[in-house]
Amino acid sequence: MDEGGVRAVLFGLHDTLIPGGSRAERAAMARGMGADLGVDPAAFAAATAETLDERTRGLMASVHHTVRYLSRRLGAVPTESQVEAAIRRRLDFTLSLHAATWALPALRALRERGFGLGLVTDSCCATTEVWPDSPLSEHFGAVSFSCQTGVRKPDAGAYMVAAAALEVPTTECVYVGDGGDGELYGAEALGMRAVRFLPEDPARRPDSVPDLDPEWNGPTIGDLSELVAMVGVPEPRNGSESRTFVSGNVVPWGSKQSGR
Repeated sequence: MDEGGVRAVLFGLHDTLIPGGSRAERAAMARGMGADLGVDPAAFAAATAETLDERTRGLMASVHHTVRYLSRRLGAVPTESQVEAAIRRRLDFTLSLHAATWALPALRALRERGFGLGLVTDSCCATTEVWPDSPLSEHFGAVSFSCQTGVRKPDAGAYMVAAAALEVPTTECVYVGDGGDGELYGAEALGMRAVRFLPEDPARRPDSVPDLDPEWNGPTIGDLSELVAMVGVPEPRNGSESRTFVSGNVVPWGSKQSGR
């Protein structure tokens, strides 16, 4: 691994910067969309769940396209007003998750210290459609949405899109995520320092999967303010070990072989 200093921080989105929404909440939203469209609510919710990978990889180009496709799949041809009602329900739900973010103080602090910030998320097109209105959007210099790139974590391309946009080598990035889908190991494979976010507040944890990566024993934080302390300030690339300054002291970074 190249042992340069940290210049950028990349984040996952759901359950790291914003709540992911519980399975019950997402199912209720999908059933509501089905009712809006005049199709069986349970069938529409099932079709939504079954097409998660296709939607996350961008095979459905917009929420409008998604709603029309799933309706046809269920043998329905809703009116445009019904489609618009379902779209509004979906986007309102997605934007409500962004409005519930707990990350703004940490993002501001990192930007003020001079770090580049990037977002790497496995998300469907609803996320990209609300992104301009998200309170998070102004803080990020680069975004990698899987529905636009066609690449999901832990594939290297998902992270490299954001790092390249920030013009920072992956070896000079920290990646922060909840650990789902092997994302921390994917980041480490590119030479990033990986930090797991496991909220101290149980209300911020996914209800159905309380521990998305039980085998991880590298750096773990319970509040994003801890990350600000960990990374300190951007450090020039010199010295023989990977370092960051914390309260004036040089401390080595851990790895998945050395727990925090």
